[in-house]
Amino acid sequence: MTQVDPDFAEWLASEEISAIASDPIAAATWGTIAIDTTISSALALKADAVAEAARQLSFRSGPLVVEILRVPGLHVEIIGKVVTLTADKGGYAEGIDVFVLGADEIDGNGGTKVTVLRRL
Repeated sequence: MTQVDPDFAEWLASEEISAIASDPIAAATWGTIAIDTTISSALALKADAVAEAARQLSFRSGPLVVEILRVPGLHVEIIGKVVTLTADKGGYAEGIDVFVLGADEIDGNGGTKVTVLRRL
């Protein structure tokens, strides 16, 4: 049986680095229905955790909407990723960063129907 590298095992067993970001305006706006989220990842540096916490706060601090768009090309590889989409549909002309919830390739026409989460 292959042994785990001792340094890697120590890193896996170590306490995770955390960063907290909060928005008092969003908390006051949403009151008791405001959400707290916790996400663990393999970030190695505190500065990276702080930057990721700020990015997530920025995305989640406002109202969100689920939308379905058709994009050219076959793109199931974008599921679970944040991507910038442009489209003729309202608000997308300049490009919007969205989180891709799902992607269904459309047979025969080289397009993909994507379900996205975006800020209003």
